[in-house]
Amino acid sequence: MSVEYDRVSRQYQRSKRLPFRIFSEIPNHLALLGDLRGRSVLDLACGDGFYTRLIKKAGADRVVGVDLSESMIALAREQEAAEALGITYLVLPAEELGSIGCFDVVSAAFLLNCAPTRSSLAAMARTIAANLKPGGRFLTTNSHLGDWPGADYSPYGMATDVSAPLADGALYHITFLLDDDRFTIENFAHSRAAYEAALREAGLIDIQWHPPRVTEDGLAAFGPDFWHVYLTCPPLLRLSAERSAM
Repeated sequence: MSVEYDRVSRQYQRSKRLPFRIFSEIPNHLALLGDLRGRSVLDLACGDGFYTRLIKKAGADRVVGVDLSESMIALAREQEAAEALGITYLVLPAEELGSIGCFDVVSAAFLLNCAPTRSSLAAMARTIAANLKPGGRFLTTNSHLGDWPGADYSPYGMATDVSAPLADGALYHITFLLDDDRFTIENFAHSRAAYEAALREAGLIDIQWHPPRVTEDGLAAFGPDFWHVYLTCPPLLRLSAERSAM
């Protein structure tokens, strides 16, 4: 997986300009994070530091970004050098991170969908719990295309090879359709039940699912019909949970 993201690091960076990300994914994830002023935040699967920087600019105190891709972290550090925010970046798979601190919030955009097996998903969940204070919050956005075979996401800049419902751990591909380019990444399907079980076994509670929303600007720019498939067959899942205070 690290080699894959090393290969497409700059293309993936440009994909953040796609309309579904601007008008849904990004504002939805930031809203889920809530008020970060004075908080300590661990950003897992931070990639080039896109959300990590937004988290810091939202007023978070200590912020650490972790990703398994050296090329992605190189981009993150490049931007930190250009605009120093005081963020620490580490190159390491989330499954192998262990405990590096006691954080108020763990954020993970597109982490859990990279787990090829239940055991790797469980290891990610243990890392999340190990780095949260009792009562600390976990927030995540994940790709989730396995439930919607045949759905056409090309208007949103995506295509997939999902032609039938996928079992937990099944590999599928997402191709991003940029104006001047395209690139493909691997993801793994997991059910909501699988995510919930892994998180509960790690000691997380109050697991809640949050439906995708499109901003008023997005509705005005493209119209409600444009967003119909995106909202009725959502390619993203959003989830919040807390570490048990016990």
